[in-house]
Amino acid sequence: MLPILHQSYWRDEAFSVLLAQKSLKDIFFLTIKDVNPPLYYFLLHFWIKLFGDFEYVTRSLSLLLFLLLVLSSFFLIKHFLKDWKISLLGSLTILLNPFLIEYAFETRAYMFFTFLIITSVLFYLKKKYLLSSLIFALALLTHNFAIFFLIAFFIFWFYENRENLKKKIGNFFLTFILPIAVLFYWLSFLWNQWVKVTEGFWISPKTSSIFIDTFQAYFQGFNDLPSSASLYNLVIALVFLGLSYWVVKIFIKDDSHQDKEILFLVFLFSIPFLIVYLISAFWTPIFHERFLMPILPFFIIFIIYSLFRLFNLKRSLSYLILALGVAYLFFGVQSSEEILRKTTKPTINYAVRQVLLIAEENDVIVPESNLNFLETKYYAQRFRKKVPIYAYSPEEAKIPFYIGGVLFEDKEIIKEYPKDKKVWVITPDGSYHLKD
Repeated sequence: MLPILHQSYWRDEAFSVLLAQKSLKDIFFLTIKDVNPPLYYFLLHFWIKLFGDFEYVTRSLSLLLFLLLVLSSFFLIKHFLKDWKISLLGSLTILLNPFLIEYAFETRAYMFFTFLIITSVLFYLKKKYLLSSLIFALALLTHNFAIFFLIAFFIFWFYENRENLKKKIGNFFLTFILPIAVLFYWLSFLWNQWVKVTEGFWISPKTSSIFIDTFQAYFQGFNDLPSSASLYNLVIALVFLGLSYWVVKIFIKDDSHQDKEILFLVFLFSIPFLIVYLISAFWTPIFHERFLMPILPFFIIFIIYSLFRLFNLKRSLSYLILALGVAYLFFGVQSSEEILRKTTKPTINYAVRQVLLIAEENDVIVPESNLNFLETKYYAQRFRKKVPIYAYSPEEAKIPFYIGGVLFEDKEIIKEYPKDKKVWVITPDGSYHLKD
């Protein structure tokens, strides 16, 4: 089996599983105290009920959602290009994207969030407005950053319909009634979560280097792989060629309706990015590439469209575009294989299992860092041996909410180490030892 499916949970994944194991009522009220809406955890709750909570099971849900995302992307590309063969090749570039593959095997909401946003846009372009509205409403209940995509959606809608606003009012209500209703319902909870974030978060302040850093992360991933540099250089070449189409278009004064429709994707990948960047640069740092994952498929589809139009416009470049595309697919397959076979997470599961095998009746386990408390707690529960697990937090310290603090029970937090018991320490690298 693939190592990426079976490696140990890390903190955020353990949070997802421990939260999803609770009742639907508890999930709802605990997410209110956290920083994300509850819909993904509801979905994971039923998935676990059906199939269990093993690593390969919960990660398979994200993998399924990733494949559905690729399918939605195929139909979105086909909508723009009207060519199923090019659409198939285009959707392969999304399937082989290193960043998306890394998160396709994480028990987190990002893939569900991305799938919902892409699918909502697809249905909007297909003029299935009510269905688009419903799916976008679900996205708002999956991740709070959906609000930035809703803003981009609003801006594009008013731009597109600026000359016929009165005639399009029915279309507006069909498209936005459900997202607006959900937003008003969730707004008070969202505000409280936002206030909590402004009081202190784990993300560092951002500078303009974020533009290059994000591009590199999206097309190279976070893992240092042998094929990463080659794949990244090919992407730069393809993006440069794709953007050159718009320069050529200016000179030949082409003003096709099809090019106007693709502008929707430009709004969707640029506006959320800029909003979050400005918030992070001048107010509170909230920017992380995975929180804005939907912009990646939108950008890829935009570049595919641009390359296709350039291919038809300048036949002299057709062989170059084909050669770079084939090379991208080759290195994409190689990169994907490297990601799937690489273990990147600390072996907390192994450390906990070994400690439970040798721990005696009155021993306790305390992770060296509270960042690893939830993984330790999860694996201690799964291996079904009653050895108490504690998080060490001195009098002056407090468990930060952003490490899953809502799942730290008061009885599990100690202010000093027990003096009459043996304390087993789980370290962040997945090893263990007895505390001196």
